[in-house]
Amino acid sequence: MNSEALPQTLPLPRVWFHAVSVGEVVALSPLVKRFREIRPDAGIVVSTGTETGYDRACAMIPEAHGFLFLPLDFPFMVNRVVERVAPDLFVLMETELWPNLIHSLKTRGASVVLANGRISDRSFPRYRILRDFFASTLGQIDLFLMASDTDAERIVRMNAARARVRVTGNTKFDAALGERPDRAEGEMRDLLGLDRDTMTLVAGSTHPGEHEIVLDAYSTLLERFPDLVLVVAPRHVEKTPSILSAMKERGMAPPFLRSSADHGEARNGRRVVIVDRTGELFKVFSLATVVFMGGSLVPKGGQNILEPASWGKMVFFGPSMGDFREARDILAHVGAAAEVTGREDLVEKIAEALSNPERSADRGRKGRAEVMKHVGSADRNAKIIAELLTIKETR
Repeated sequence: MNSEALPQTLPLPRVWFHAVSVGEVVALSPLVKRFREIRPDAGIVVSTGTETGYDRACAMIPEAHGFLFLPLDFPFMVNRVVERVAPDLFVLMETELWPNLIHSLKTRGASVVLANGRISDRSFPRYRILRDFFASTLGQIDLFLMASDTDAERIVRMNAARARVRVTGNTKFDAALGERPDRAEGEMRDLLGLDRDTMTLVAGSTHPGEHEIVLDAYSTLLERFPDLVLVVAPRHVEKTPSILSAMKERGMAPPFLRSSADHGEARNGRRVVIVDRTGELFKVFSLATVVFMGGSLVPKGGQNILEPASWGKMVFFGPSMGDFREARDILAHVGAAAEVTGREDLVEKIAEALSNPERSADRGRKGRAEVMKHVGSADRNAKIIAELLTIKETR
């Protein structure tokens, strides 16, 4: 635990929010913002489980009084953190169940809420097998605020009490719209030397096994769209050397690294850009003519397609989208997103989108409109959490 990130004294009552990594932090941000508006008197602590999540939390959640890393779920470790923070209410984002932490919190009188609860297609079978193991942990959670009806039904099947389960929507819809800076697109275009009429394919959050597919698809697309620019933003920037190696193996010209722009280097017509800095993908989506979202042509459960959709972009993804099934279904229903099965299908569908820019733009606008329709979960969650805190204070 980085206890130095916490002030010596925290206002009362105290609410501790936990978001494991970057994705959960993004979802948490609008919730904390709205909660702070409702309860400006409350002391707010945010914890994460990764360095990137910690850095993102510090940048995105200025409403918090302090930040910390959550240690491994061993009693002697979590007990010290709970004693230090002494929360009245603990809010766990999505579905990372920590039995010893939750037990320690309840022993010390804290209420526990699961917010933005999601049970992915990949994790549900595992949870079902371990349902007896998690039964006591779920029994200690006061409220389950689930993202969808499917998630609500799944948590009940895992032994959660139905009376404690509510469907309040997914705060990532709020985050997708709330995160759009007004000047982001212009700044990124200036930084990378891309005009508004430059045809650009953004491949976001790609994983090993997808980098190669994207590069091969791009090479094929160049035959038909010779001015097409490819911007690759790997899920983990440390994979940049492997992308460079894959390009070299294919005889491709060296790319422009995003980090080079920090030193005043210009793109100078290079057709491939690799985003080797974290925390910028959302802004990068503003540059796209079309988007391919990674983590989906490999079995990773997909990545957040709401972010490019909030910019009004047409989005393509692979079959593995179990972690974002709700967003997939909503956007696919209005034609703003479509599944591809592999390299050839990716080439075919992107070529079709690039050949019909007006239709693609119209579909992107419909996707953004759908995102806007689903905004409001952060407000609902914040009001319920504030109400629970008030009830606890009056006892």
